[in-house]
Amino acid sequence: MKLICNFGITFGLFLVPSSVFATQSSLSSNYQQWYTGSLLSPSGALRQGGVTIEPYISYNRPIDSVDAFGHKGPIYGGTQSIVNTTLVKYGITNHLSVQLHPQFFYKWRSTYGNGGGQPRVGDLPLDFIWRFVDPNESRLIPAVMLQSGISFPTGRYDHLNSDKTNAGGNGNYVFRAALVTQSTYRIAGHALRVRGWANIRKSVRDAEIHGISSYGTSKDFIGHAETGTSGEGGISVEYGINQRWVLACDVARDWSYGSKVKGYNNAVDYVEKKGQGSGAWVVAPAVEYNWSARYGIIAGVSTPFWGRNTTESLSGQVAFDMVF
Repeated sequence: MKLICNFGITFGLFLVPSSVFATQSSLSSNYQQWYTGSLLSPSGALRQGGVTIEPYISYNRPIDSVDAFGHKGPIYGGTQSIVNTTLVKYGITNHLSVQLHPQFFYKWRSTYGNGGGQPRVGDLPLDFIWRFVDPNESRLIPAVMLQSGISFPTGRYDHLNSDKTNAGGNGNYVFRAALVTQSTYRIAGHALRVRGWANIRKSVRDAEIHGISSYGTSKDFIGHAETGTSGEGGISVEYGINQRWVLACDVARDWSYGSKVKGYNNAVDYVEKKGQGSGAWVVAPAVEYNWSARYGIIAGVSTPFWGRNTTESLSGQVAFDMVF
């Protein structure tokens, strides 16, 4: 189980939980290194019959908006949110796992109370993880995994009462795919785990839109919308100070094409628009403490340090992880 609470001046929302890779080989003849997983990197496949349950909560508050030229401006009255996400993973075989990732959250605008916010259900990703290359430390061969699935549009995205602040999803079925590698080394008697990953998300069907929606449409709008293709690539390192304590850091680059909207306002005025693409570099240092190979906690921060057409925020996160 993973529980995440956020601390700091401002906070970030995006987190990809990372469970212990259940087939980790030891880097020492005396003990097996224990990991919780870094803040951003995707986790690997479990052993057959293994289960990971990772609920967490995060608080998001934006700091600055960044335009297409990289110029920053402070955000006043931005949308804040509290998000609960639970990653549930099961090992079907020693090389194939399945995971669900339900999300719940509450949003409000800081300038006028809760801004009409209500608890919302987010979209529901379902993924399969296939480890098709097993690691071999002596030959420096990493574990290589393919992750693929669909995000189902379970979150509310149109017929909103006020504005897109209250949206819970995007209304699209979204194909998801990722390639993940994982290597373990020993440096001066200390364990070092390195992950690299690249993922992509693409809509496979657009959404019917009625009224105010997550795409910024008006109350009289009727039409269709599609989220832009997006993705992320990054690398994480986890350095074991000892068996229980681990220093972790992620560096990632995310990107997104603009969403597409087509339809009519007041059933008369035709609307066709495409949003601007965006991108950002993110760094996420953290500290892990593991009671055992099954139980661990991680605390750290995540913040963008460069971007275009994006929102910058600082995320403080604490997570508790259990593997069975």
